[in-house]
Amino acid sequence: MPNPKLDEVRSWLVKARQDLDASTWLLESPQGLFGAVGFHCQQAAEKYLKAYLTWQEQEFEKTHSLVALVGMCLQFSADFNGLRTAATTLTPFAVITRYPGDLPEISAQEAMEALELARQIRDFILAHLPVEAHSS
Repeated sequence: MPNPKLDEVRSWLVKARQDLDASTWLLESPQGLFGAVGFHCQQAAEKYLKAYLTWQEQEFEKTHSLVALVGMCLQFSADFNGLRTAATTLTPFAVITRYPGDLPEISAQEAMEALELARQIRDFILAHLPVEAHSS
């Protein structure tokens, strides 16, 4: 029997996984595309959090603020406090890596840390969703 909520959660998870896969691929690129790694890590984390909020049937506005999304998730579990540091670190990558300006490019080390933080958020979210949401 179709389950629209489960289908929507799965759609968020697929997109998040694609961003995480892109981050991994870009990090290994010989071109040193570290800004793109940071951007896709932020995007993956955002989509994982939105998948969780979708599962909880919590509406959310369009935002790239992982801090705001984690704040919304806190109403369902205090465990989300553990993601505040990752959210704070990754949120700026939604913008600073897309546009030229005064901010320096991120380093290889920062890109590796961003990927680790995005994976931390992924693992946390998957542990807080039912298995059928991410086992397809």
